[in-house]
Amino acid sequence: MLWRCRSVWFGLLLLSGCASTPPTAPTADAGWLSQAPTDGLPAVLRLPNWPATTEQLRTTSESIYLGNLDARITQLEGADHHNAAVAQALASSLLHRYRIIGRWPDAERAGALLQSALTSAPDSAPLQLDWASWLTLVHRFAEAEEAIARVDALHSRGAVVDAAQLSSLRSELALATGCYDCLGDAFHDPAVAAPAEFYELANRAHAALLHGDLDLSSRLYFEAQRHYRDVGPYPLAWLHVQQGIALLRYGHCEAAEPFFRAAHERLPAYALATEHLAECVLERLRGDEARALYEAVIVQTGNPEFIGALARLELVDERPERAELLRLQADELWADWLQSAPQAHAQHAAQYYLDSGRLEWARALAEQNL
Repeated sequence: MLWRCRSVWFGLLLLSGCASTPPTAPTADAGWLSQAPTDGLPAVLRLPNWPATTEQLRTTSESIYLGNLDARITQLEGADHHNAAVAQALASSLLHRYRIIGRWPDAERAGALLQSALTSAPDSAPLQLDWASWLTLVHRFAEAEEAIARVDALHSRGAVVDAAQLSSLRSELALATGCYDCLGDAFHDPAVAAPAEFYELANRAHAALLHGDLDLSSRLYFEAQRHYRDVGPYPLAWLHVQQGIALLRYGHCEAAEPFFRAAHERLPAYALATEHLAECVLERLRGDEARALYEAVIVQTGNPEFIGALARLELVDERPERAELLRLQADELWADWLQSAPQAHAQHAAQYYLDSGRLEWARALAEQNL
């Protein structure tokens, strides 16, 4: 979910080697936030540094960033996983890599590590909190709420809890379960006293989008970029993808493409950026480029959603035999994924079956996801 301030995995930005904490800054310029959209699109999209290129806003190279992450994972893999702190650190690193690379086995292994660690350290509040976060990631929301209740109980008995992480996770769960009354003023009125801080501004931008205000959302996303004070490439690539997704929700594919492309250029291994860039490129009838992007992200992730998208491309491109082979491959993978983690994959699988005309399957999965 997007409504997050600073979850544990953002701490992995330290892998870049010279991360820094954003300094205290004044409230974001209210005058800029009051400007009206023009030509049907937010005026902020006209700015030459939105999205910022790698030359305009430099970050650590992908090879160094991911190389450090992989090295950390390798080091932790060789340590004692029965040690709860080791298991927790390895799980956090695997989840961070999953969010970038998009390989589902990383997320599965992270969950298994956390669950195993809890058997030996059930009274560890940080471990319970990370477990609740993982359960939220895989859409096991009722179990996540139970884990948070255990965190609260441990905290009441004197356990130290990361208050910011807990608050962020509560908000994430509230959004996921539709409990909007549980959210604070920053969600309900995101433009008021917007703080000049990257994560807070990104959260408010998403809130504005949920309220149907694309213009305010876009301006807040831009403000978040202006207040990025780190060197890790992932948060910035993530921010640009969120702006692109916001534009796609309103049918602005042409305006969205530069944001997905900027994220892809900054962090080529970022699967979410690659897949959305392929979607926009295909929408604009550049089939060969879309095919190359889909093929690359499929090799990287093995994600059946992307295989299904490539199958539809091949069908439109009058390659029915290849389309059918891809569809069968996607069917097989979806069956495996739904068996291993049904809640995590039901929503995307439902869309896949809907797109391929299997309405009953889509409906059953959609109802399961309610």
